[in-house]
Amino acid sequence: MRSFALWAGAVLALSAAGCAAPLRFDASVDPLALLDPGSMAYVRLDGAVARELLPMALPPDAAKSLSTVLARTRLVAIGVGGPALQVCLIGDYPFRAASLSLGADPGWKREKTGYFNARLGLRAAVPGPNLVLASTGGLESLIAAAKAPGPSPLPSRLSGLASRELVIWVPDPFSKLAAAIFGDPMDVPALGMLIAARPVGPQSGYDATIVFLMKDPDSARIYRPALRLAWYGIARGLLGAEADAALGASFTLDGDSYQASGINLSGGALARVLVALRAGLVRSGGDEGT
Repeated sequence: MRSFALWAGAVLALSAAGCAAPLRFDASVDPLALLDPGSMAYVRLDGAVARELLPMALPPDAAKSLSTVLARTRLVAIGVGGPALQVCLIGDYPFRAASLSLGADPGWKREKTGYFNARLGLRAAVPGPNLVLASTGGLESLIAAAKAPGPSPLPSRLSGLASRELVIWVPDPFSKLAAAIFGDPMDVPALGMLIAARPVGPQSGYDATIVFLMKDPDSARIYRPALRLAWYGIARGLLGAEADAALGASFTLDGDSYQASGINLSGGALARVLVALRAGLVRSGGDEGT
């Protein structure tokens, strides 16, 4: 699948890309703030979680390449389903050696903001010692955002859950995501769907919370039956055979949200969500095929 090749390309770019002037990214900033606002889904992974889940979401050759990169990574932020796939890695990277390495690789051509690999359809740059950027589109917006980050796409209303080690935020989930799963969008006024999870312990999976954030408390109350019914389809679409634990979740109203907590999901189930989001949103969003 082409999406897997793009991931592998981003991995290769880490050891072979650089910019002239070092940029030190503020570690207190949510890396999701660097991603374009047009992304249809946002994913943020703690380094340890990324080291567990991403190899399961990739074919063996890409996973092997990724292991060296992830060993130096503290946070991963991904934007999918918009005009371009975007990846931001925060960690400790060989900034000076990167440019020299890339200059010796004929597959990467120097551009104003970084390097471009035509075979992979990927642009990449290491603008500083703690930041790696990659995109199937241009890098200008990512670099500009790294210099002057805007707000995180995550609503402040969900800031507590947003601090977890795995966060997946899907704005307007009943538009393109619903169309990808059900065949048509649904007329449900949800601002977004959040999946937030934290590791329970070795071999014990993840404690997950699912939230549908609505426009107001009245919408949450009125559309509660539709949200519960829709969750069955969304869980099947995202989790596949791993959906049973999520299907039994007990949802409750909390002001303008409808949420379920205490859901135990395996690492494999969450890796399946990452793969499904990428595949489903590409089909519905017009991004280049897998």
